[in-house]
Amino acid sequence: MILEKAKKYIQGIGKKDKICIIHDTDPDGICATVLILKCIKKLLNKKAEITMPFDKETYSITQETIKMLKKKGINKIIFLDFSIDQHLKILKKLEKWAQILIIDHHKIYHKINNKKITMIKPQMFTKIPPSKYCTAKLAYDICSQITDMKESDWLAATASIADVATEPWKKWIKKIFKKHKIKWKKNLFETKLGQTATIINNTYTYNPKTLKKIIKTVYNAKKPDDIIKSELKEYHNKIQKEIEKNIKEFKQKAEKHKDLRFFLIKTKHRIGSTISTILGLKYKNKTIIIARKENGTISISARRNDQKKAVNEILEKAVKGLKNAHAGGHKPAAGARIRKQDLKIFKERILKLTQ
Repeated sequence: MILEKAKKYIQGIGKKDKICIIHDTDPDGICATVLILKCIKKLLNKKAEITMPFDKETYSITQETIKMLKKKGINKIIFLDFSIDQHLKILKKLEKWAQILIIDHHKIYHKINNKKITMIKPQMFTKIPPSKYCTAKLAYDICSQITDMKESDWLAATASIADVATEPWKKWIKKIFKKHKIKWKKNLFETKLGQTATIINNTYTYNPKTLKKIIKTVYNAKKPDDIIKSELKEYHNKIQKEIEKNIKEFKQKAEKHKDLRFFLIKTKHRIGSTISTILGLKYKNKTIIIARKENGTISISARRNDQKKAVNEILEKAVKGLKNAHAGGHKPAAGARIRKQDLKIFKERILKLTQ
């Protein structure tokens, strides 16, 4: 039923409608955006008027963005790969003049489906854990029920690898590897699709201003090599050295408290999520928390790949009541942002919550 509602939303878009896609900037969010753009192009020979990331400071969209969308006459808004359902006041403003589609695989914060809002998350229709059903795969599955998306199947697989969400889809992913003549490896990040995911991620991490270039490159790519051999590789190579340096420092300097590992990285680049993912895969039975100072705030990335502790719940409890703080994500992978002056109390809470 809920899949049908998402289909009807996309099928109901007309040529005169003005579309805005607001998305996450990781490989899952970017691949999901490209898949939706390709679907709309196939159906209507039309582009979205605006594609833009959500605001990283508030994990939402700003009042300025709301005013801009209304002024431009946007009447269809598609949110991809983030929990806008945490922000009911914003949705109530938007639904006054726009129809909204939310495709996401994070925790359900509020049940918000109505005549103006269609929200679809995996836990609404399947027992597959939402952390293992990434947004790009969900977008691909919805769009595939509307039009033929087979030429873009490798993008959904790339996002699944990036999100460490391949377990339920191994047979499907192996078929894609065979179809596109990609060599299978035990470590999927070492394959061409894994390299594609890493290049997308590292390019944005190195310079967020490259986002439009990334989306254009991914949209125009017919195969993984079109991304791997593109100019995006230059950014990837530059940031990779920074990632490797911080992983080495983690081994030497991370704070250790039983199965908790806490490390404050020193870098101007947004590599906390990448580092926590790499370390989470290496130390599956450890709670990994990577923090980074950024413009008076601290961004937090947490991982726990054996899922014996839910890092999304840990972070949500740790930031509760802190001014201008927010947190969210999945059981094995989550993120948060706090003010710089709240780092001490945040760490104290984390220790209590994880020990």
